Amino acid sequence: MLLLEAGASHGGLFSDMPSGFARFMHSRKFNWLYRSHKEPQLTNPKGCYTPRGKMLGGSSGINAMIYTRGLSSDYNSWAAKGNVGWSYNDLLPYFIKSENNSRGASNYHGNSGPLTVSDVSPFYPVSKCFLEACSEFGLPPNPDFNGVHLEGHNSYQFTMKDGKRCSAYHAYLKPALKRNNLTVISGCLTERVAFSGIKATGVCYQQNGRRYIASARKEVILCAGAFNSPQILMRSGVGSASELAKFGIESVYDNPAVGKNLQEHVDVSIQCKNKMRDGLTLSPLGLIKLSVPFIQYILSSKGQLAHSLAEVGAFYRSSNEVKEPDIQAHLLPVMFNDSGYDWNPTLKHGFTCHVCLLRPESRGAVHLNPEDPMAKPQITYGFLSEKSDQKALLNGIRKALEILKQPALAKHNGGIMFPNPCLSDAELLEQIKSKTGLIYHPAGTCKMGPKNDTGAVVDPELKVIGVEKLRVIDASIMPTVISGNTNAPTIAIAEKGADLIKADALIH
Repeated sequence: MLLLEAGASHGGLFSDMPSGFARFMHSRKFNWLYRSHKEPQLTNPKGCYTPRGKMLGGSSGINAMIYTRGLSSDYNSWAAKGNVGWSYNDLLPYFIKSENNSRGASNYHGNSGPLTVSDVSPFYPVSKCFLEACSEFGLPPNPDFNGVHLEGHNSYQFTMKDGKRCSAYHAYLKPALKRNNLTVISGCLTERVAFSGIKATGVCYQQNGRRYIASARKEVILCAGAFNSPQILMRSGVGSASELAKFGIESVYDNPAVGKNLQEHVDVSIQCKNKMRDGLTLSPLGLIKLSVPFIQYILSSKGQLAHSLAEVGAFYRSSNEVKEPDIQAHLLPVMFNDSGYDWNPTLKHGFTCHVCLLRPESRGAVHLNPEDPMAKPQITYGFLSEKSDQKALLNGIRKALEILKQPALAKHNGGIMFPNPCLSDAELLEQIKSKTGLIYHPAGTCKMGPKNDTGAVVDPELKVIGVEKLRVIDASIMPTVISGNTNAPTIAIAEKGADLIKADALIH
């Protein structure tokens, strides 16, 4: 097996440090630093900042490490659309297989898998008070977001082991590096899949200014994520033939669905002043204060920096008309703008309640860069283009504002800085359109579906439709984004994908 990775390494100390992922928000070395085109229905002129991990382990090396699986109905809807073998009961064994959960084995959890999943008690006082406020609001505690039901509030579980991040690199790749049948080449950019007719025969890639071809005896597998997997397919001639012709790319298989169906959890950050001033700030004084926990972490892997910033959260329904939670909240003891790119708010004492819509109806797309197909892809999310999304998100924000008003947060809440809670729904909608963000959960651009589904890119065996010896195995295959953080489901997809590959290898 040959693994090609564009990044230079697995990210080092600051990737391993649970609070260290902020270091990668502006890193050209470890982050693709994507940004969507200006969204016509939003008033933010810059588009939406979109961080993506460029390292061994991908975005699991820079995420908030939250372990959630979503709803069983998410996966059952996949199966109902013709994806045989992808129901919740089909995938649950793969979640269990992957897990080494600190709670031990149960009907929902495993304790012998490579991916360590841990309970981490909240560090920041405002995080603890948020959970109390949820109870005061009437939202019940949920002992396990990955158990019987999703609705409720609690601390999240995290992909962490002994105070360090347990990314896909640490869980899966690092233990396999000693194998003789694995070669890893990092610091290289995949150009395209090579074809002989419709059969994938290898991969063309660049490294240090030179171009290479790696031949594949068995098959080629794309695991480049919701932006780069469709981008590579299109550069390889799999996509809309009329669009590819504009770039002089010869069509191997005409499939206009490649790159379409982009979904992401649209997010609004409710920013509050912190009267207690006991959160996290990146002001000069705040950075000086962090020197002590930094040394503590280096010596013991414990303390403040051994915690994710998104420690606690909640799942709730935007209205009584909704049967299952369609809103997720993340409480952070810090403020920022532009999905983490703008750090100016971190200089102030504050906290943020992120409110995101879990099952958006709006859809976006990924296209090749019109100036250079090898450059950053052209991304359009289509956020809030559907009225149903606008209504659900507004309702979710209203409920979050009520939670923040509860007595448990009175000593922390020094006033809402954004958005203005006194506005009408129409006014509030216009205000949030100026600072709409995302939760780093892109999915759907190589949609899985039966071969008679004109919107599908891969079949239920994750084989690219219309060609041979080529699969896509990552979050891009999700027909619909799941109702929660996407790292755990992506790993389950990979576990199942590995079994599909092995089953084919035994046959052939």
